[in-house]
Amino acid sequence: MNKAFRTGILPPKERAEYWTDAVHQAFTRFEIRPHEQDAVCGSLWLASVGALHVGHVEASPQRMARTRGTIANDSSSALLVSLQEAGSSVVAQDGHETLLTPGELVVVDTRRPFLRDFPGSFRQNVAAIPLELLDVPDALLAGVVGRAYQPTHYIGGILSSFVSRLAAAAESNACLTGANYNLERGIIDVLTAFVAHEGRLNADVTPTAEETLRLLIRDYIMAHLSRPELSPGMIAAAHHISVRYLHKLFQCEDMTVSRWIHHQRLKACREELARRDLSGMTVEIIAQRWGFGSPAHFSRIFRAAYGISPVAWRRMAAA
Repeated sequence: MNKAFRTGILPPKERAEYWTDAVHQAFTRFEIRPHEQDAVCGSLWLASVGALHVGHVEASPQRMARTRGTIANDSSSALLVSLQEAGSSVVAQDGHETLLTPGELVVVDTRRPFLRDFPGSFRQNVAAIPLELLDVPDALLAGVVGRAYQPTHYIGGILSSFVSRLAAAAESNACLTGANYNLERGIIDVLTAFVAHEGRLNADVTPTAEETLRLLIRDYIMAHLSRPELSPGMIAAAHHISVRYLHKLFQCEDMTVSRWIHHQRLKACREELARRDLSGMTVEIIAQRWGFGSPAHFSRIFRAAYGISPVAWRRMAAA
């Protein structure tokens, strides 16, 4: 669904509240103050891409602050990826403060306070990606937020292109419904790669051998997730380590190796059940594709994980 918000349709006295609500609906809650005595003027075009929001913003000089107070009243958990198109802005979060000029990209985390200051009129494209969709540790995010990235950055450039083109689709009111799943998956994958790469470059410590091995094991699991025989024994043998050492590597994680495999398989099934291009494939076949042998068992664990049966989830997603 695409939406458009324009302050110009309202009397000046009503524009500030309207603009604050529009930005909140689109991305997250801010305290917004104009730089000049006049009311804030702005236009915002918004598109929903699965669970993501992508928008194009054109507005007058203003200051947007995500404070502890606004976070307390709006506990959204997302990354905002902003691409400066025209004008400039100052971005500050987690001790990083940077000037953003046209073509540059910045990432901020809505769970913690940050500031966006626009000294003049500006244009920017913004994508809001829920953090629950990203499998990236906070330690890596800390090395990415509040920093400016050039359009020539080899992963940042791809991310910028994604955000820019989706924002253009929002402005032109293009219909993205049929491609929503693939577009959502694409931008999540690129953002994950971007955070994984830049977060390690900017981290204060070099990853240990064990951390590197854990990353390799996670990649191996994702590459072999559809194989029913995937198990701790198979993973350990592929990496020339013992099963005992494999479990030791994951002691500091939220899940054991087996639970993580199980979780990723359920996620893959849930995503495929929501895909319209796979509507002709039965629930049983999708479950088997991801290593679940018994349809009844799959239905029970799916309901336990998501509070809804696979059939009901597919029907709801289609609607």
